[in-house]
Amino acid sequence: MNKDQVLEIMKSKMIDILPDLTAEQIHREASMKDLGANSIDRFDIISDTMDELNIKIPLLQFGSLKNIGEVVDFLHENL
Repeated sequence: MNKDQVLEIMKSKMIDILPDLTAEQIHREASMKDLGANSIDRFDIISDTMDELNIKIPLLQFGSLKNIGEVVDFLHENL
């Protein structure tokens, strides 16, 4: 699985949790917070994405990541 596929899974989870978002709004440079995701939404998006990718990473490790691209890269590195 490549990074673009991980991004597509994450986009799908974001749209499920934040139905006002469109796929076009979600890009690597955007932050989930700037797109309207509160802390619970961000937890759900990352948890759901990890479930789909069948990986487990402590959520605390995501705290320093600044944007969607960094989250995707981190998830991809841990596949």
